[in-house]
Order: sequence, then C-alpha cells, then structure tokens
Amino acid sequence: MISIKSPDHLPWREIKEKREQTKALYSSIFKVPLIYGTKKSVIYNIARDMSGKVLDIGGGDRFVGEICNGFNNGIEYKSIDIDNSRFHDYYSFDDIKERFNAVFLLDVLEHVSLADGKLLMEKSYQLLDPDGKIIVTVPNNLHPTCFHTDCTHITSYRYHDLGGLLMTCGFKDIQIFRISAKKKFKHKLLALILRPILKFLDIDFATGILITAKKEIQ
Repeated sequence: MISIKSPDHLPWREIKEKREQTKALYSSIFKVPLIYGTKKSVIYNIARDMSGKVLDIGGGDRFVGEICNGFNNGIEYKSIDIDNSRFHDYYSFDDIKERFNAVFLLDVLEHVSLADGKLLMEKSYQLLDPDGKIIVTVPNNLHPTCFHTDCTHITSYRYHDLGGLLMTCGFKDIQIFRISAKKKFKHKLLALILRPILKFLDIDFATGILITAKKEIQ
C-alpha cells in the first residue's frame, strides 16, 4: 500500500460537477460497457498495446510486471509500494525523478481514505507524460458483496464518483467499464434474464470497475 499526506480539504463543488458530467456519459451502471474476464486477463489486453515506461502504484506482488515482461514491445516496468518485504523500484514518491507513459492504480483506492485517494490520482497525473494514460480498478460497489467482503476496504466508489474525481485531477477521455469474471454462457444468460430486477434494485452482477483516462497534452 501507499503512504501519503492527505490534503486539508476536498473541492466538493467541483467533484459534484464533474461527477454529474461523468454520469451524463453513463446514465446508469447498465450503460457502462461490460468486459468478461479476470483482472489479469483484462490488464493483459491493455498492456499488450503499451510501450515505454509504466509505473504500478501499490504494486504488491508485481503481477503487472510479469504481464509486461511477457511482451516484446519495449515496456519498462517499475513499481512503488511501502511494503519493503518485497522488491519494488520505489518505496516513496519522493524518490521518483522520472515520468511515465502509463500508470496503473489497481485495487488501491478502496484501501485508503477519499482524500488520500484523490492525492494518489493527482500524483499519478504529475508522474505521467503528456497524453499518458492512467488505468484504475476498484470494486463495483453496486455488486451486493464484493466491497464488503474485505475488512481492509475503506472507501467505496460509484463509477461516476471515480470518473468525476479523475476529471477534477485534470484527466480527460474518461472511459469506464464493468468487469465480470463469470463468462460462461449460463452466467451471461442469467444476467440477461435478471437485468430488469437488477436495474430495479440498483445492483449489478459485475464485481469490478475499470477506468482509463489520459493526461491533457499541455
């Protein structure tokens, strides 16, 4: 996990404004495109089209690095984490003196406060090259259980909340996806049959949310 100093306040008015802009793009969770696959398979499909330097914030077991190293496309992978029991390239943001073409922020934001989460997004923006991409995943809090089954989860994000927060940090070209690992035909059929009930109850069967966005070209 990552240790940072939180800001004293959050720009609530701007967050609300950007959240509504995101919601205008995706008026309900069922308007958000669905990707079937595991988190690793989804990241594999994203990373295979990448090149240049990438930073994995909260890198943990560095599985993103294993994926990146499997390609011959010139990816230079680096990770940052405060867990010094494992190897990471960085253990503090203060030590980073380079910029990156992409930043991964996978299943990290839900483990920190809202203020710390926004600061991580701002730091990601600062560390990106112009037109660089951020890739973020969080649990889908419209799924009945996936957020609440981990006692280390602190902050719950709806898809438009997270999109709005990224916009307040300066990111553009927000794209949001739902992720479901249950890709068998019977699961897809059941989801189709139950869709009216799920929509009425404001719940979703997809367990994850993936958001990609870009840094503005200065």
